[in-house]
Amino acid sequence: MRRVTHTLAAVAFVITAGINPALSSGPTPTELAEAFATCAGRLEALATRQRAVRDPRSDATRRMQTDFENLLDATLPDTQHGTVQARRWQTYGWIEIASLLRHEQYGTDASRVARARAEMVRRIDTCERMILPS
Repeated sequence: MRRVTHTLAAVAFVITAGINPALSSGPTPTELAEAFATCAGRLEALATRQRAVRDPRSDATRRMQTDFENLLDATLPDTQHGTVQARRWQTYGWIEIASLLRHEQYGTDASRVARARAEMVRRIDTCERMILPS
């Protein structure tokens, strides 16, 4: 039941995001799997950092990561190739956020630090808007 609820939430997002189902067949299962895996990786990196600095939001971030992993499981073909590809997408999402966090923490140029922070917020916000909060 949980998978159905999240899948319906993702479909609801696609519809409310302005994609007209009559004009488009919507994202393919592979495109959805890539988006879910990338977001799971992004949120995993963020939750790891939040936990390291004892940010109280880390548990909520970890729960959202789990939600994306559940969505990924619901859309991913159950094959070895699909699992390997999903792990690549997840790793890519993790690297995106880890790199931005590095620039934010260790950057010496204030404008670059601000750009890294803004880009990280934008990417995490994109993921958060993909699913409805539970």
